[in-house]
Amino acid sequence: MTSPTALRLDRATMRQNLDCFKLRWRERLDGWGNDDEGGLERKYAQSYWTELFECFGVTASRMDLFEQDARRASTGKTGYIDLFWPGVVIGEAKKPGVDLQVAVDQARDYLLGGTITPSEQPRYILASDFERLRLVRLGSAEQRFDIEFPLAEVTEHVDELKFLAGYEETLTREEQQEASIQASRLMADLFTAMVGDEVDEEVGDEAPTNPEDEDAAVQVTSMYLTRLLFLLFAEDSGVIEQDLFYRFVLEHTTSENLGSQLGALFEVLNTPEAQRRRVPDSMARFPYINGAIFAETMPTQFFTPEMRDALLNACRFRWTNISPALFGSMFQLVKSKEARRDDGEHYTSEKNILKTIGPLFLDELRAEADRLIAAKSTPVAKLRAFRDSLADMVFCDPACGSGNFLIVAYRELRKIETDVIVAIREREGTTDLALDISWEQKLSIGQFYGIELNWWPARIAETAMFLVDHQANRELADRVGLAPDRLPISMVLLQLGAGA
Repeated sequence: MTSPTALRLDRATMRQNLDCFKLRWRERLDGWGNDDEGGLERKYAQSYWTELFECFGVTASRMDLFEQDARRASTGKTGYIDLFWPGVVIGEAKKPGVDLQVAVDQARDYLLGGTITPSEQPRYILASDFERLRLVRLGSAEQRFDIEFPLAEVTEHVDELKFLAGYEETLTREEQQEASIQASRLMADLFTAMVGDEVDEEVGDEAPTNPEDEDAAVQVTSMYLTRLLFLLFAEDSGVIEQDLFYRFVLEHTTSENLGSQLGALFEVLNTPEAQRRRVPDSMARFPYINGAIFAETMPTQFFTPEMRDALLNACRFRWTNISPALFGSMFQLVKSKEARRDDGEHYTSEKNILKTIGPLFLDELRAEADRLIAAKSTPVAKLRAFRDSLADMVFCDPACGSGNFLIVAYRELRKIETDVIVAIREREGTTDLALDISWEQKLSIGQFYGIELNWWPARIAETAMFLVDHQANRELADRVGLAPDRLPISMVLLQLGAGA
């Protein structure tokens, strides 16, 4: 089954939208003429940003959400940020003719003002005087850029702006590591808010084998973190509607009712749409997830204002900046007091994982795929045979922990498979056709097995395996236009347990 909802706007659609946007605003700007339009940036900035973001599929309701965040991010001085999308972009508009450096400096001043937390820091500054736009990429030196262009040329810069449509850019290893540390801090803060700072559970080989073997509060909190982790990553990566869970927490909960609202939402997520009755609008848009993630009924939790704030802070983080392969290493460590106080900087790096699995099988498969694709004489039948051979392989990690090695292996093999599928499409001349991809995509997480005695790492591995599968499907959709739809989850994500 393929899912059109997994699609992001393609490049041609974004270009077409930008063409309409610049014509509309050119006419509007020409209409202003020499009239004395006081406070242009205040009068028109919101509609300017809204229409620009709509070119990339960002709805007006989501822009309203950004405005709420902007109002809470003011500096000690008077004034509000024009546009603030936590973890993504901060925007400032000025009236025509104002040097855009003024807008960029103002945005930087907000970023340094102390009310935007490290986990909310955006990667881009976007400034405009309506006639021109300036885009500044923040971060590491190799990723940084600063470009300015007139409104008439906005379509030519679609590739620099497509991050607004949800296309994930390639982060440096340092940026991904910093994002991972920020993520672990957020989850450690949430864990501490729920059970207190004195909790100190064993991790690694000494961790409890069964949930019943650890403190009841820690057990429930662990389940909560697993579910929240799924929802946080799901809304950033397109498994569910973007910011759907964030808006639910922000607009439909208080500290007094958050626990009961989350409990009801968990039930909705585990109920097929056709079987739902009188579900409120705030929950009805969530899809049926199924699987083991939301299956168990949990006792109602009661939240304090500090606990709700910790959850909202986690919602504002850009979770797609980290790899699901790092989830387990980070999130099982939140139970350890020592690891929490070390800011979660203990995890197995992907670089080391790749050093292990590369010589075992990955390098050979990648080299063979590259050779077949590069040779123009390779027949489609041979490419299909190679693709099918990937689906015949079985992978097992006898001490999988939170599944890091299995997750990275699956992700890299899916990249190989996607390259082969694209090569087949190119040789058949069907790259532009919206054909059902479900019969072409063969590799499955059902080919991956792990043995793990400790209960929470195993649960995290299941969750992360589904999420990395979804990421791979999004990449496939970006390349060929359609991808398999995995919801509701209809199979065991990862075979785990003693003697598996």
